[in-house]
Amino acid sequence: MVPFYNRFIQETFDSNGVIQTCSYVYEDNFNYGYDVIDAIADLCPDKKAMLWRNDRGEGRDLTFRDLSRLSTQTANLLASRGLKKGDTLMAVLRTHWEYWVAALAAHKLGLLFSPVYYRLTAEDIRYRMVTAESKAVITCRDGEADRHVLEAAQQAGVDLRFSIGGAAPGFEDFHACIQDQPADMARVETHCKDPMLVYFTSGTTGQPKAVLHNHLYALGNHCGARYMQDISETSIHFATGDTGWEVVGGTKFYGQWLNLGCLLVIDYDRFPPELVLEILAREKATGILLQPTVYRMLTDVGMDKYDLSALTNCAVGGEKLQDDLAQTVLQQTGHVLYEGYAQSETNLIAAASKNMGRKDGSVGCVLPKYHVELLKEDGTFAAPGEEGEIVIVADGGQRPIGIMMGYLNDDEANRRLWDGDLFRTGDLAVKDADNFLFFRGRSDGIIKTKGYRVSPMEIENALTLHPAVRECLAVGVPDRDMGQRVKVYVVPEEGYTPGEALEQELLAFHNDSCAGFKKIRELVFVPVLARNSNGKIIRSQFKGAE
Repeated sequence: MVPFYNRFIQETFDSNGVIQTCSYVYEDNFNYGYDVIDAIADLCPDKKAMLWRNDRGEGRDLTFRDLSRLSTQTANLLASRGLKKGDTLMAVLRTHWEYWVAALAAHKLGLLFSPVYYRLTAEDIRYRMVTAESKAVITCRDGEADRHVLEAAQQAGVDLRFSIGGAAPGFEDFHACIQDQPADMARVETHCKDPMLVYFTSGTTGQPKAVLHNHLYALGNHCGARYMQDISETSIHFATGDTGWEVVGGTKFYGQWLNLGCLLVIDYDRFPPELVLEILAREKATGILLQPTVYRMLTDVGMDKYDLSALTNCAVGGEKLQDDLAQTVLQQTGHVLYEGYAQSETNLIAAASKNMGRKDGSVGCVLPKYHVELLKEDGTFAAPGEEGEIVIVADGGQRPIGIMMGYLNDDEANRRLWDGDLFRTGDLAVKDADNFLFFRGRSDGIIKTKGYRVSPMEIENALTLHPAVRECLAVGVPDRDMGQRVKVYVVPEEGYTPGEALEQELLAFHNDSCAGFKKIRELVFVPVLARNSNGKIIRSQFKGAE
């Protein structure tokens, strides 16, 4: 049987069955909602697409026919309220199944879909609403999400607001609104290079940047699903990652359904390792993709205490993998961990897998959809074994599918995005003769904690609002449980005495008003911060002083 994805993706393999090339075939009006989800619903309507479970004992199974119908009903609702092609729909949800329905509805209408983490503050959300020019928002009633979203929406002028989990002041009940909507609609004509998604990601300067992806981004996720996560039509695949971040697009959405896999989605407030292991065993999950932090929690409970015999593939990403953890997972499950490397701006770039093999210490082999080189400081490409910045080459000026369109409303940043025909990732690595990457770290100081990207500039800008802080430097330091933890070096203002009292005051000042993943975990007072000849703070000055 010819795989469904061959409608859009052509591949070649060597004599051992290892993928060698990947190319794309699509119409100018390619739209994932119509051409993938609706097409699969016509082909195999009763095939399970999602097994959704939560930490309150609730669950729902969705077939591809359900996804097609619900997303069309949602699209009809949004259209009836005046949303049209080019408008922005924001989703501030937990890992609710409604997220996928809302996204597909937005794709069908040609809306710009903007996922946002549900634990952000009202000011964080307001900034994103204004930047993305949101016209509507759908949120949940978990934690303070609905209160923060309502406050942000009122300030940003977003009047069309829906909530799941029942009606809430200032919101319409999403489920009540869609139940009477028609289950069919005329196709809205979109272009494959129209904007489809806008994600917010931390940079090294200023506020988070709005990353734009077009409709072809969905096809670019095929390689990761097939060749890192080993997804097929018999898969039941579980991956962590909150719907407010780009990681969901690559780990439990577009590529997985292109390969006819079934998603096992577990919604929770705080990660519950015992419950997750119970569900993995009960639902006979065949594959998992987790951050090292999550594997650590599962192995602390004991993965070997649960019947995970259905597992055939274990993948890892988002943070640096420690050798001791990889060995523990192998001992408890019998499976090696297949690592990968990706960015919010690019899709998956490299992966270890059953098909492509793996090497100890490597984040994987470069996927054939990209031409990847390592750029040295002298402007030449590195030879095998030499360190350089990971760059993606636009051969013949043709920019590959999966790389971002650009930053929303940021012409200056967009001018820096491509260096001629080179897309610069800002990550340092070594590549061997077999095209395997060995990651060395960020060149710009981005902190990766618990799988999230944190801009040091965000931390520094917030903390220097306190009158006791003359200047500060935020860095990420290795942490067994978090990958990295946020550590800040502070030069106190004159008249303030360094000590435990001031330390606790500064920690409370910052941490009490920020999202949890941005919290400062360690604060150290220093008399001065070193600068280079241009007067810039040397970000690496405390390297090795953890």
